[in-house]
Amino acid sequence: MTAIPPCRWCPTPGRVLLALGWAVFLGLTFGPVAGLFAEAAARLAAGEPEASAALVPSARQRALLGRSLALAGGVAVFAGLVGSLAALALLRRLAHGRGSRLLRAGLLAALVLWVVTPPYLHALAGMEAGNWMRAALSGLGAPSRLLPDLPGPVSALLAQGFALMPIAMVAAAIGFLSVERDLIDAAMLLGPGHRVFLRIVLPLAAPAIFAGSGAVFVFSLIDYSTPSLFGLSSYAMEIVAEYSASRAPWRAALIALPLIAITGLVIGAVLAMLSRGAPAHARMPGRALRHYRPLDALRRPARLALWLAVGYGAMILALLLGSVLIWRLLPGLVWEVRHDLARTLVNAALAAGLALGPAALVAGSLAARPRAPVLRALIWLAALFPLAIPPSLTGVGLAALLACCAPDALRSAGWLPALSHAARFLPLAVLVIHAQMRRVDPLLIDAARLQRPPGPARWLRIELPLAAPGLAAAAGLVFCASIGELDATMMTAAPGQGVLSMRVFNYLHYGVSETVAALGLLLAAIVWTAAALGLWLAGRQG
Repeated sequence: MTAIPPCRWCPTPGRVLLALGWAVFLGLTFGPVAGLFAEAAARLAAGEPEASAALVPSARQRALLGRSLALAGGVAVFAGLVGSLAALALLRRLAHGRGSRLLRAGLLAALVLWVVTPPYLHALAGMEAGNWMRAALSGLGAPSRLLPDLPGPVSALLAQGFALMPIAMVAAAIGFLSVERDLIDAAMLLGPGHRVFLRIVLPLAAPAIFAGSGAVFVFSLIDYSTPSLFGLSSYAMEIVAEYSASRAPWRAALIALPLIAITGLVIGAVLAMLSRGAPAHARMPGRALRHYRPLDALRRPARLALWLAVGYGAMILALLLGSVLIWRLLPGLVWEVRHDLARTLVNAALAAGLALGPAALVAGSLAARPRAPVLRALIWLAALFPLAIPPSLTGVGLAALLACCAPDALRSAGWLPALSHAARFLPLAVLVIHAQMRRVDPLLIDAARLQRPPGPARWLRIELPLAAPGLAAAAGLVFCASIGELDATMMTAAPGQGVLSMRVFNYLHYGVSETVAALGLLLAAIVWTAAALGLWLAGRQG
């Protein structure tokens, strides 16, 4: 009797669950914005002059877009160059045996704490550093003109560049560690170390380095909060201004179209580069890079970049932790902002809970067996393209969707910011869980499939424990990022239901004071504590 082959497209519980995960992911990330563009397309099809005028950027908007691109490009170059050199110096120290396991764990924790600190807190630290240096000069009797204010574009570039530098550092380190040792050993027989580094190591690590710089470019371009603190208008701010002036969400979508197109092209280019030069699994520096002489290339600039990064991190800690007055203000301030603090923590917890399930299912589909290259590229693009959407537009879309389709009690419930946070940070959670899944030995999964049939028992006893570190890290990342999130929160918070990030940002527009610094310390302490707890849990689970 001939066996009937299994149906390839028949629904199974696993396929249904996977489809549900993708549906929730796409609905959260693309749904609100898709509704805005659908309304804009209908108005364009109807021939409305207002829609046609909004589709074409004005001369002022084109100039604003050019300035925003220049700022984001400068931030990407600064963070990519300094971050790559600092990563090179770190790897060189670890390759020479100058780093214990505890030191490596501390470095990883420092990078994570650095990257989850909101950019406007980096701006606060820079402003406070300038005030301290001027006060020190005045105490010495020197005129304040010896330390003039930096121009707004330079200040914004430095604030965003330092805030996003850990992304470039981690990407560069992965690229350097992924270069095959055999290639380096063979090349070292034919030429000196610096030539091997420039002609072999650097080209092979370039896709990861450019990926980190591309991510920095995208995050800088869609951020309007940091430039606005230094008196700079940005194209991302134009979206908010248009919606505030016209109260027409579809107009904000048309204004955002050039920004989405540019950031989407950058994400597509990064994926294309990584697909052509995908790094192998990174190895620990102590084993793989012992006696790695090409790392001696660019030793002096790399050491300078590392000390610059270390000095900046020490400055942030000193400014936020070193003022006695800030610590005196903190207890009373915590009581004063207790309601904002409670809403901040609840929103962050809700966002982490909403994002974890869809992110795990999408990451599992990305880590499945290889598909056709075109299909795999499209799936990755669908998973990462939400990063190209300005968070303020996501907030506008959610607010507009609920305004037309939800009752008043639902709109005023206060959970809309959590929904916007989950939509914004879902792709990052997918990346974290996918990275953990790639670390799992495929032989363990194959052995589990032989021993246990598919079902709840295998999932609970085998697959869930293997994925637990990635799930914990993803939940912690979404939680920490949601605490400091500002752009989408400003568009979705109900009147009278502000959060801590909004209060800090609003106070910063009136200048730096001890109260603002204390609020910044409170916000940073929450983010750092949550990140440290997430790292500890992920470490305990593997």
